[in-house]
Amino acid sequence: MTLKRFSLFVFLYIVSAIAYAAIPSGYYTTATGSGATLKTQLYNIINGHTERSYAQLWTDFQTTDAKSNGKVWDMYSDIPNSTPPYEYTFISNQCGNYSGENSCYNREHSFPKSWFNDATPMYSDLFHLYPTDGYVNGQRGNLPFGEVSSPDWTSQNGSKKGTNTYPGFSGAVFEPIDDFKGDFARTYFYMATRYENVIAGWEKYDSNGDAVLNGTAFPAFETWFLNMLGEWHVADPVSAKETARNDAVYGIQGNRNPFIDHPEYVYSIWGVGQTATGAIAPAIVNPTASNISNTAALLGANITSTGSAPVTESGIYYSTNNGFANGAGTKVTGSATTTGAFTVQLSGLNPATSYYYKAFATNSGGTAYTSQGSFTTTNVIVPQIEAGRIVNPNSALNFGKVSSTADKALRIKTSGATGNLTVTVTGNGFSASTTSITQASANNGYNLTIYFAPTTTGNYNGTLTISGGGLTPEYMVQLSGEK
Repeated sequence: MTLKRFSLFVFLYIVSAIAYAAIPSGYYTTATGSGATLKTQLYNIINGHTERSYAQLWTDFQTTDAKSNGKVWDMYSDIPNSTPPYEYTFISNQCGNYSGENSCYNREHSFPKSWFNDATPMYSDLFHLYPTDGYVNGQRGNLPFGEVSSPDWTSQNGSKKGTNTYPGFSGAVFEPIDDFKGDFARTYFYMATRYENVIAGWEKYDSNGDAVLNGTAFPAFETWFLNMLGEWHVADPVSAKETARNDAVYGIQGNRNPFIDHPEYVYSIWGVGQTATGAIAPAIVNPTASNISNTAALLGANITSTGSAPVTESGIYYSTNNGFANGAGTKVTGSATTTGAFTVQLSGLNPATSYYYKAFATNSGGTAYTSQGSFTTTNVIVPQIEAGRIVNPNSALNFGKVSSTADKALRIKTSGATGNLTVTVTGNGFSASTTSITQASANNGYNLTIYFAPTTTGNYNGTLTISGGGLTPEYMVQLSGEK
């Protein structure tokens, strides 16, 4: 390969890596269920990945498992936040033969290949294959992961082999160090999900696999092992290493490990691994025109919890400030302790004003917010003098903006009149302009109706004049059919 072609390859590879450095938009849109249903929904998202050859993994590891110093990230020899006993260089330290620890690195099937009868595409699936010290890999063999109190053998970074002391199984196991237990747990949750169409048949292939697998697609694992994985998942949360590796494998295979992207899926599916990583409100239900008036709006959102911790509060903040900070503005509480759809009623708003809002939800992991929504209240339809009361018997009236051409009615209520009244309405669209109210009928509800049949939407200005009656009464004016 010429230098020019090699440079072009490197450039294209870097561009590709950058393009896959995040969860693709909408990747988990169809993952909406729980239990076995959610597991199958995830299977439908991540299956059918691009299969690699076993030989290609040597090269792939240089992308998926490189430390910041360029050395091999070997979870059987590395000690995070400390100096590892040894490190390997890619390619030059690949295994041929080894005589002891710190000889070379090879390709570890963290989910042993004998458990699935060396079948493809599992055999070369990067999500469970890691570069590890060849000798330590050999010590582990195809033993299940477990917990060891009195090890028969211990690696230089503290990984152990011996009798399992986790309740439910008493056979030989291999225990990685605490810093990587969550990595391996999420690897196994991936395997049970990516291969849910075939995993039920793996139990028969190997006795060590039989100790872990229960011969079903769901839950796939024996109870003891499932409980242990759940504890490891919580005790060792998703790290930057895992997130970067997930992105890198996605760039190669075209699928992702959902339990790295969404740790809460573990509890949602298996009921283990209780996390309290916050709450999210993934969707704002934008209000329709019928839910907005000149002084109020009905808004909604759909809340889901990211973990087992219950939502303790949810609702909406709103403000006239576009881009207001999370938690600022006016808070309206919705469904306080449950997930799902909810609505909140905003009142006391200003007419013809733009408002911005964010849904929120809170649990023990913190508070999370949606992206911002907005709406605009309608114009004033009736006079806003003392909540719609006109106290002057000769009042100019701006009928305001009419939002539909459906028939309306101007209804007038009087009180305190001692004589007959004359009501005159002048303005576009009214079917009557002058009507009299007799004193006898002046105290019975809305006792005058003047029909209003606008031909178009928009502003209708007019004048309302009330005379007679002997006193200066109050008049309640309402435009029926509008807020």
